[in-house]
Amino acid sequence: MKSPLLIALLAFIGFSTSGIAQSKNDVLFFKEGPKEVQVKEIGENLIKYSFPQENAVYSISKHAINKIIFASGREEVFQSPFNQIKGLEDADKVYITYVPQETEGLTSKGELFSKATGVTVFSTMHNVKNRSLDKMKAEAAMSGANVILISDAQSRGNYYGNENTPSQSTQTVLFGQAFTSNPLNITEIKDKISGARYALYQTFLLNRNDFSPKMEMSLKYDENRLPITNEIQSVVERDGKLYVSTPSIRSKNNELEVISLRDGILTLKETHKNTVYNYILQTEESEFMKSIRPVLGKK
Repeated sequence: MKSPLLIALLAFIGFSTSGIAQSKNDVLFFKEGPKEVQVKEIGENLIKYSFPQENAVYSISKHAINKIIFASGREEVFQSPFNQIKGLEDADKVYITYVPQETEGLTSKGELFSKATGVTVFSTMHNVKNRSLDKMKAEAAMSGANVILISDAQSRGNYYGNENTPSQSTQTVLFGQAFTSNPLNITEIKDKISGARYALYQTFLLNRNDFSPKMEMSLKYDENRLPITNEIQSVVERDGKLYVSTPSIRSKNNELEVISLRDGILTLKETHKNTVYNYILQTEESEFMKSIRPVLGKK
C-alpha cells in the first residue's frame, strides 16, 4: 500500500513533467538552420509562427522550410520546388510562380522585365511567350535568384495588315520580381574575398532586346602564358548587399554586386541600361587557380 506522501510526490512529479512538455516549443527548420518557434498556422502556401514569449506573428513560404518538429514530437517534412542556382547555366531551374504567398520570407533580388517579339507574323504566341520567360529566368539566375514572381503579363497576337496598316507580329511583355531562398552569408564572403587575388575568366551579357544571353572568354595571359591576376581593392556592405571594386573591370559606378562565391569562383553583377553583366572570377581558392599555383610560384 502506497503512503499518502508517496502518492503526493508522484502526482507532483507527473504534474511538473506535464507542464514541461506543454511548454516545449516547435522547431522550424529554415534553410539557414533550426529555430525554436510556436507554429500558429499551416496554410496552403504559408506557415505562420511566433517566437517564444512574443506576440508578433511572422509568415514564411512553405517552400522555404525543410521541416517542422512539433512540441508533441510529430515531424512534418516539406518538399520545396526551389532549386540551387549556381549561375546562368541553371536558368532553366528557376521557379516561376504567380502566387505572392509563395515568396513570403524570401530575399528580394530586384525587379525584372522581359519582352519578346515574333520575327514574322507567322510566329506563334506560345513560342514568343516562352522566349520572354526564358530571358526573364536568365536575368534572375544572373542576379542570384531562384524564384520569380510574375506580377503582370501582356500579350498580343499576330496582326495581318493591309495597304493602309502595317502587319504586327505577336509579342509578350512580362513584369516580375526576383527572389532567393538562399541569401548570401555576407560576413563569411566578405572575409574571404577582401584583398583576394583572381583571374577574370568569363563574361556573360544579357541585353533585354536580344534573343538570348551571350558569353565571352575574358581570360588574358601575360608574356609567360600565365593568367593575369588582379586584386579585389575594396568590399562594401550596403542595404543588405555586398559590393566590390577592382581595377581590371570597368564599371559605371566602379562597384560590382557580389552574386555568389562557390568553390572559389566569385560571380559579380552589373546592370547598365538594358544590359545585365556577370563577371566570373577565378580566385586563388578555385580549382583552376590551384592547378596553376606551382607555376605561378616560379614566376
